[in-house]
Amino acid sequence: MKRSAYRVAAIVVVLVVIVGALIQRLPGRATLVAAEKPPMMSSEHTQLVPAHPPRPGEVHERFQQAAIMLHAGQYLYALEALERVITLAPAMPEARVNAGFALLGVEQHARAAAQFRHAIDLRPGQTNAYYGLAVALEAMGDLESALGAMRTYIHLESDDAVHLRRARAAIWEWEQQRSLVQPVEVSDDSTPLAANHAPGGG
Repeated sequence: MKRSAYRVAAIVVVLVVIVGALIQRLPGRATLVAAEKPPMMSSEHTQLVPAHPPRPGEVHERFQQAAIMLHAGQYLYALEALERVITLAPAMPEARVNAGFALLGVEQHARAAAQFRHAIDLRPGQTNAYYGLAVALEAMGDLESALGAMRTYIHLESDDAVHLRRARAAIWEWEQQRSLVQPVEVSDDSTPLAANHAPGGG
């Protein structure tokens, strides 16, 4: 499976796992209620403490706009909307995850990985953050860490059969790539017995 296929699958993950964030406004505070609860997610609502209070419904509206733009492949526009969401709701892990997938779409892998890690820090049970992190790390050439993140995704995810299959396929492929870069013995004429770099490498 090519790397681009994993990026497409990653975008689908965010649209499947997070249908949207529903903003429930209560007197004196705003709280987030996730549309779906990933496995092991805390049952407590995420507290939103924006520097400047949003207009009514703005966080939800911009989050939904970003999800639509992600689905359409408009990654830069999605990022613009998500930056506003993150400013208003810095404790919303879903916004960090979506920003990560948008950054994957424009091949800014290091920034994407940082967003996925931030989402995991906010909510360790945010399963699609591990999937996205694995894709970003693999693109950065860190196969060991990518394998670890994808295995964590498989461990936590129980419902998304389609992406579980893709995750297992990615692990198999990455393990094959890793085996190609392991130190190998050489013959007497110093000719390597096996390739020492992954296919397509520089």
